[in-house]
Amino acid sequence: MPYEEIRKMILEVDEDQLTEPMIQTLVKHLPEQEQLNTLVKYKSEYANLSEPEQFGVVMSSVKYLRPRLNSILFKLQFEEQVNNLRPDIMAVNAACDEVRKSKPFSRLLELILLMGNFMNAGSRNAQSFGFNLSSLCKLKDTKSADQKSTLLNFLAEICEEKYPEVLKFVDDLQHVDRASRVSAENLEKSLRQMEKHLLQLEKDLNTFSSTDDQQDLFHSKMAISFHTFARDQYQKLKIMHSNMVTLYLNMLEFFAIDSKKISVEELFTDLSNFRAMFMVSRDSDSAHNHSLYII
Repeated sequence: MPYEEIRKMILEVDEDQLTEPMIQTLVKHLPEQEQLNTLVKYKSEYANLSEPEQFGVVMSSVKYLRPRLNSILFKLQFEEQVNNLRPDIMAVNAACDEVRKSKPFSRLLELILLMGNFMNAGSRNAQSFGFNLSSLCKLKDTKSADQKSTLLNFLAEICEEKYPEVLKFVDDLQHVDRASRVSAENLEKSLRQMEKHLLQLEKDLNTFSSTDDQQDLFHSKMAISFHTFARDQYQKLKIMHSNMVTLYLNMLEFFAIDSKKISVEELFTDLSNFRAMFMVSRDSDSAHNHSLYII
């Protein structure tokens, strides 16, 4: 592709031809502005220059080239970023709601506490008022005297025989698996990065508005069609994320869990693993003969 054509595409923010890999490559290999400024002096000797130098001469005539490319890259990546973040936030919201409001799950926890207090009668753990949700997966570690069954197998069998309504908790907690793959830290980092890019774009728009190049469509394309849309989408994500944090902290408080000791992904991984283990135990032909969890 002729270098002048690439220059024109950048100035016009031509999304039909500009691709994400192309802009990423340009940003990665772009010389510093000082070097580009030096190349301008050799414009009259263009034919004698090497290809990289010729490319540099053509590109050096684009004002604010690096920030311009960074803003175009942000625009090209924006929709994908939003589409990655929104489902993560929604999954955590849904999982918090399910865990907090599921009556079968609440009843299951009641049964587990009852079983634990019965087994611990006479010990220092007798008559406990509750237990940590992270302990759920440990039910498979408590084995019967003959080592052929676990406490989880027993729980599944009891629910099957006497408390079938409790089994519905598996259907209630549909989003815990999806939520277990969400990193709260990465969510916050991505939102901070998005805000940083938006602020930089706003700064660039103020700078680029003074250009006198008729071919330069950066300001009109980025200000009218993109900036307002991006700012609106970011604000919506920010509100969704804030609601997610509130919902999550309320759920932790409800179950008396210390937010400093467990992350979003750790909690939902424990719940997802327990849900999967319980389903395997329930679906086995005979809970007592089930040996999947015997260590």
